[in-house]
Amino acid sequence: MDIADIVAFWRGQQKADAHGRWTHQIDQDVLGTGPHSFNLDHPVSPYIGDVLIAPVIILNANAGYNPVQTPTEFPDAPSVSAYTARVDDPSGSDWSFVSRYYNDTNYGHLVASGKVVVVNACAYRSPRISDKNEADNRAMIKRLPSSIMMRRWLLEAILPIAAKGHRLIINNRGQHWRLGHAAPAPGIVRDPCPASPRITSTALSAMNDFLGNRA
Repeated sequence: MDIADIVAFWRGQQKADAHGRWTHQIDQDVLGTGPHSFNLDHPVSPYIGDVLIAPVIILNANAGYNPVQTPTEFPDAPSVSAYTARVDDPSGSDWSFVSRYYNDTNYGHLVASGKVVVVNACAYRSPRISDKNEADNRAMIKRLPSSIMMRRWLLEAILPIAAKGHRLIINNRGQHWRLGHAAPAPGIVRDPCPASPRITSTALSAMNDFLGNRA
């Protein structure tokens, strides 16, 4: 598998159905056959940033959802089109405007500059995947074809180039990626506080050192 396969997989494939529910077409049957509480009212989010060339990859859990904030990110059809266009063509897009959620983190500026990409184990939105009331969502992640593909992309396309020093992986929400024996592989830094939306000083220092050595 090649690093570009993630973009090919998502390009033009997330669409709203007749009921306004946004999904990757390959996931529709699975989402319809099991309990979940993902919010499907808005475009989904497999990655935020230039996933093709960003030197640092932050592994996140899933796309966030805030009932007040999220709808303001998609006020009209042009905003929806602009969002999906960034997913379809990450290297040709302007990431200086990213979700305010990432602007509030301590690495949002690095996403905007193209140095970091956040990749979600699950593209679908929910308020807090770690909470006990999202157990169905956590179970669903293991079954979703898109999440299975994302994990395969990480293992087959990213881990080999990270081991050679060409990418740095920040294992922020690794439990949802189920890395297993690959977790301590070369090129992976585990964030010791994965439940926080902010990267800890340990992981941030590793990111800055890696980026500094590439300058």
